[in-house]
Amino acid sequence: MPQNGIESVTVRVPMNIALVKYWGKRDEKLILPLNDSISLTVDKLTAETTVRMIPGVGKNTVEINGKQVELNSNKRYETVFEEALRLQRKRKDHSDSNGNQSVFYHFEVISKTNFPVAAGLASSAAGFAAIALGIQRLLNLDDVQANRLARIGSGSACRSMFGGLVHWKKGEKEDGSDCVAVKTDESNWTDLYCIILVFNDGRKKVGSSEGMKRTRETSTLLKYRIESIVPKRIEQIKEAYSNRNFETLAHVIMADSNQFHAVCLDSVPPIRYLNDASWQLIEIIEKFNENETRAAYTFDAGPNACVIVQKKDAKSLIYSLLQSIEIPSEDLKSAEEELKESFEFSTETPKSTVCSKLVISPMGGGPQD
Repeated sequence: MPQNGIESVTVRVPMNIALVKYWGKRDEKLILPLNDSISLTVDKLTAETTVRMIPGVGKNTVEINGKQVELNSNKRYETVFEEALRLQRKRKDHSDSNGNQSVFYHFEVISKTNFPVAAGLASSAAGFAAIALGIQRLLNLDDVQANRLARIGSGSACRSMFGGLVHWKKGEKEDGSDCVAVKTDESNWTDLYCIILVFNDGRKKVGSSEGMKRTRETSTLLKYRIESIVPKRIEQIKEAYSNRNFETLAHVIMADSNQFHAVCLDSVPPIRYLNDASWQLIEIIEKFNENETRAAYTFDAGPNACVIVQKKDAKSLIYSLLQSIEIPSEDLKSAEEELKESFEFSTETPKSTVCSKLVISPMGGGPQD
């Protein structure tokens, strides 16, 4: 039986946005990154997931948004389930001196997400973090074991396991035992919000795994980034977050996003994740920050933007966006409800750029039951 007599757990786990990006793996199987990264969760974009451990030999099943996942072509799920059962057997061997009798289990996972899949929004991170957290509670695993389950499912998933600012340490050991994500600051900066703009919710031409491999093998800039830039930026982010210094935080976030995409372009052949709408968003933020740094853009491996602001500046930023970007009226109404502000906006004048979805969310809240 699972620990604590529990056989089913439901959790809600948010996606996360890396403020300093990881790109490239030193071990593909264990998903060990070439560099550290640091992140905050986006609390409104979640995977709500039920994990069941069912006694007896059976077929593992995963259902996402009502559709069955073909596990033969998505082997990371089986990797996570096998590792969970290995940990359970290891504990049983230590605690059960009588026994040679094995109890078999299989897993059933049912998950609902509320964000575009495979659009550069770290969708798999929330999903695998939710599975790992559910298994952790079923088997009473420690944080390091659960972190490993999340990581071998989808690398950045280990960053969604906690609230607050989360530092994923690349580690040095070959077995990955020191490759863990840890919460860095006890008090979450509750005034931080992110505004996500989805410009393209289709699948990327170059997936993250393929892109990382290409960059690692061909980029001449990647080594410099890993050795000389990332460690300093991690410490700068920690200090700025701890001191609530938004200006420094914003400058580091934007600089790292820009360098990440520069490294992608330095690959052979070059990888272009940003599109024209992405660049227009960057220009809007630069103008918005002319007199004072009040917003920070960051892009993962895709064209969709995450703009980080303090809550007091969110309304002004949305007005700036509306001058050039068409935003769905229902999303603006949701922003009004979130910010408890009233917007006056016109949908009559056509805009040069269309945003298919805008989400405004607090950051750093972490998983919820």
